[in-house]
Amino acid sequence: MADDGMLLNFELGPEPLKTQVKFKGGRWRDRKRAERGARLASERGETTKNETDDGARFTKRRRVEDEDTDGTPSYRTGPRPSFSKRPEGPRQDTSQSGFSGHHKSHAGDAPKGNRQVISRLFSFNPAQTTAVEEKEGEWTAPQATNAPLSDVANFGSLTLSSRLVDELAKMKLERPTAIQQKVIPHLLSNSSDAFVQAETGSGKTFSYLLPIIHRVLLLSAGGDKQIHRNSGIFAIIVSPTRELAKQVHTVLEQLIRPFPWLVSTAITGGESKKAEKARIRKGVNFLVATPGRLADHIDNTKALSLGTVRWLILDEGDRLMDLGFEDDLKKAIESLRVIPIVTQTDKGTPLDTLPDRRVTVLCSATMKMNVQKLGEMSLADATFLTAEKGDDDPTAENAVHKAPAQLHQTYIVVPSKLRLVTLVSYLKSVFSRRGRTMKAIIFMSCADSVDFHYELLRKPDESDAPQSASRDAELVSKTVSKAAYFTSAASPEVVLHRMHGSLSQPVRTATLRSFSACKTPSLLITTDVSSRGLDIPSVDLVIEYDPAFSFADHIHRVGRTARAGRSGDAALFLLPGAEEGYIELLKSSTPPSSQPYEAILKKGLMAKLEFPVETSAKPEDAHSYHDKAETLQLHLEQRLLNDAKRLELARNGFKSHIRAYATHVKDERVHFDITQLHLGHVAKSFGLREAPGGIGAGIERKAKKKGSRDAPKSDRGQEQQPAGDVIKRKSMMLMRAAADEFNIG
Repeated sequence: MADDGMLLNFELGPEPLKTQVKFKGGRWRDRKRAERGARLASERGETTKNETDDGARFTKRRRVEDEDTDGTPSYRTGPRPSFSKRPEGPRQDTSQSGFSGHHKSHAGDAPKGNRQVISRLFSFNPAQTTAVEEKEGEWTAPQATNAPLSDVANFGSLTLSSRLVDELAKMKLERPTAIQQKVIPHLLSNSSDAFVQAETGSGKTFSYLLPIIHRVLLLSAGGDKQIHRNSGIFAIIVSPTRELAKQVHTVLEQLIRPFPWLVSTAITGGESKKAEKARIRKGVNFLVATPGRLADHIDNTKALSLGTVRWLILDEGDRLMDLGFEDDLKKAIESLRVIPIVTQTDKGTPLDTLPDRRVTVLCSATMKMNVQKLGEMSLADATFLTAEKGDDDPTAENAVHKAPAQLHQTYIVVPSKLRLVTLVSYLKSVFSRRGRTMKAIIFMSCADSVDFHYELLRKPDESDAPQSASRDAELVSKTVSKAAYFTSAASPEVVLHRMHGSLSQPVRTATLRSFSACKTPSLLITTDVSSRGLDIPSVDLVIEYDPAFSFADHIHRVGRTARAGRSGDAALFLLPGAEEGYIELLKSSTPPSSQPYEAILKKGLMAKLEFPVETSAKPEDAHSYHDKAETLQLHLEQRLLNDAKRLELARNGFKSHIRAYATHVKDERVHFDITQLHLGHVAKSFGLREAPGGIGAGIERKAKKKGSRDAPKSDRGQEQQPAGDVIKRKSMMLMRAAADEFNIG
């Protein structure tokens, strides 16, 4: 018979047919991840079967939750249990295979196979490459470099007004510092411009305020025609930030308190412009301003008369340029140049004791290129004044601004996964020293990171911390609270503060006032908005949890302590690897000492741990510091997984931290290479068990929107790039993007 058909032979083999696993619901990425996990599990099962058939030994697998021999979760070196359920995860079709996905679940209501493997803190961490220097005894502070001079009798020896000297004595200021001894005589007797350079905390503010007030007081020394508030503006002080402007105004108010006929005011962004105009119209003699608001009033306030202005003070010149105020400063400088100088007031009072020209004083702690540009724009035949002997060239390339000698700097090389528990341990050891630490400041790279750590470290729903004034209670209700985790018998109560540029100006002012006036141990978590010029009393410790964006910013950060001759401590957290090269920059200032993170964990976790929120992780006194560290990390992770608000803060903080990491200055970017970050380990430092996506989503959307029309069609359908190339591409976008939101807020 003719065969007009086709015959197909199939060889099925002895193995049974495998049912295909289907996943339904949830997000597309979750379904793909679950399918990939099922495929890998199937492949691993075949490999294990083959090895067993050949007589090979089973490979050692990682321990999962609830697998201790005694039936209790282990907090030693093995993985820790997970007690969180993944929302909106993919689900399997129960009619198919019994494979269980990788989503998290509660231990009580989950099937036996549905368990999550959690990475351990002390495994797979990069090793420190630099040698740890051994300490030789207790560190002793050398002679202070910014302390008042001992060979000078008092401020009276500088020929200042006796009433002004008496007011300084009430402020417990008796002898001038080295920079004050140079600047005050120059401004008292000369009418030339000046460039003032001195280390932070050396008293630059008093060095220009005292001679200005003294020369204005001479106008009222006898005679019937005295100076009043409507006599005109004699000096304008420009500050880069609102906080610094408020502080300068506060110091100025204290100095002119005995002279009620002299009036000062501050005009800053965030305040009522109408109220500022009313004060200017009523009359002021000294004007403290931020650049943007000053330029605004020059354009729009007719009552602002600049004919009597004799001094223009540009404070923190490097910061003024860093924040992009060049155009506003240029407008103020040019406006003063074109307005003729008046020799007497409207009421006929001669201004003979004032300079015969407008004097510009530029103050800066560093000599960067943008500061030199500001000097060329504002100064004419200026005199360079510095406290250091033998340094006559302000433009020298090898001139390195140094931290005060009595500042003890340490650096701590900590792997990413251990950063959070090391920070808590360090704070716990710091505040356990009775009578040692009164105030501490933690600097972080971005506002989202500040918000997350503040919410994590404070007591839940706790906002009844002591306030500096009752009217500030409402303003600081969200920025001041009692701390948890690192209180001790020596410091049973620690007041936690947070501040960054995204907060409103009244809240920032009230928070800073609360931190300055706090009489109990307190901690301020902040960004670089608090790094310049602020003189907060009794700050004993500065912690740089995230390294500064430039070495100059580092000098200003650590300068919040060890001021006016007092000693202080500063600690810098670094990651193993490329960041250790930053240590050489530290050595160019004040030589630092190293501190092993394991010693911090041992010391900080020696005392009993107290958790403000109940979780399944229970601290035990008999555990080693490794066990306690893993218990603490597990507790923090479980707390976030049970708190949607703080979990979202952690994700936002992680994303902003990665974006900010790409904005270091070009010269130092070799030490902070974003492509070398292990995103999973960094996520661990935010209490997350996996790195959230969308780090560069906002910048990518802008770039795609801008270049979508110009992109060739062949590029639109290209294949997906490797993960390393994606990180490099995103890092380049972040580096090209403006870094102001991280540097300011």
